[in-house]
Amino acid sequence: MRILFITSKLNFKTAGGSIEELDLLMQTLQNLGNDVKTITAFSASNVILEKRPYEVIEEQITSKRLFGIAWQLYKILKKYEKMADIFHIDGHIFLYGAGLYKLLGGRIPVAAYFNYYLMCWDDTAISMALQPKENIFVRAKKKIRWLIEKYIGMPLANRIDVFAFVSPNLKTVYEDFGLRKDPNTFVIGDLIDFGKIMLENGISEDTYLNRNKRAGPFLLFYSSRMIRGKGFDLLLHGFARVRNKENFKMVLTGTGPEAETLKKIAKDLRIEKYVEFPGWVSWPRLLQYNKEADIYIQVGWKPEGTSISQLYAMAFGVPSILPGGGGLEWQAKDTAIYVKNGAHDDLARAIEKLAGDYDLRAELSRNCYKRIREDSMNYQKQIPIWNEKLKSLI
Repeated sequence: MRILFITSKLNFKTAGGSIEELDLLMQTLQNLGNDVKTITAFSASNVILEKRPYEVIEEQITSKRLFGIAWQLYKILKKYEKMADIFHIDGHIFLYGAGLYKLLGGRIPVAAYFNYYLMCWDDTAISMALQPKENIFVRAKKKIRWLIEKYIGMPLANRIDVFAFVSPNLKTVYEDFGLRKDPNTFVIGDLIDFGKIMLENGISEDTYLNRNKRAGPFLLFYSSRMIRGKGFDLLLHGFARVRNKENFKMVLTGTGPEAETLKKIAKDLRIEKYVEFPGWVSWPRLLQYNKEADIYIQVGWKPEGTSISQLYAMAFGVPSILPGGGGLEWQAKDTAIYVKNGAHDDLARAIEKLAGDYDLRAELSRNCYKRIREDSMNYQKQIPIWNEKLKSLI
């Protein structure tokens, strides 16, 4: 098959795990015998550090508006029809342009891959930070966009031939908004090469067990972009309720608009001497933190969301504390203990429980490797299934 991906950008420096998993998907489909090319639609944002094994074609969508992006994406699809047997799009950005292409007689099947939410949805992130105040005109504009996407956009998007989602939770949210419930829809999972990560970092299934501590201090670790809803504030307030704080060191890496606010929160809670904010760290240093961490903690964010950072913790065998009932619990299963987002005392007791139970940490670490061996977490099993679904469209 000639599979032509259309993605927003390829930024291998700062764009995070979504680029890593897309790159793995494209390379694996190529290794399965397909002719894979990718078009970057916002190519000014590309940061391609090394030549990729697939061809990269740079286009530039100039519009920042919903209809403009859809129309320019439609024109890109028409331009490259003769090069493709399948168009493979970033679902959350290009679903309406792809639907328009099919509505206007586009003859090439389109597959949409969803790993993110729609911008028109209400902010469901759990956070102590208040939403910015908006005047009536901004609220009206957002409501109009929501109505347009639901009642015009979704019927367009439903013309796309097949969908794939990184979690069943995200799939449900899209279907609740109006995307069709199709038995052929595939939950592909977040795509990550656990074996490669372990090999390159000298990690075996016994590495964490061999360094598992019977006494502190215990290193609590979390890394993400410091924006509203990522859970850093919830984590700080929960940690402030931990007894015997001298038994812990918390490292929170990343930067963003909330960074200074978070440092102030730590100071106001009088926990700044226990919390380290190293800011943005290099990739080797980030991997080293995973090697050193005793417990990975991620709370907040959106209930349907998953996390590449938490998958790395699993690759390193690090037990986690996560919010229950959402995408993270589906992803991590028995590798973590679960709390309710925003329940600070529950989070504090979970930290104390996991730090105080050597055997529980060992059990959760062993469960990391049981989980990543499951077919639903194995990209070498999942991508061939997706490949067959793509073939069936031709």
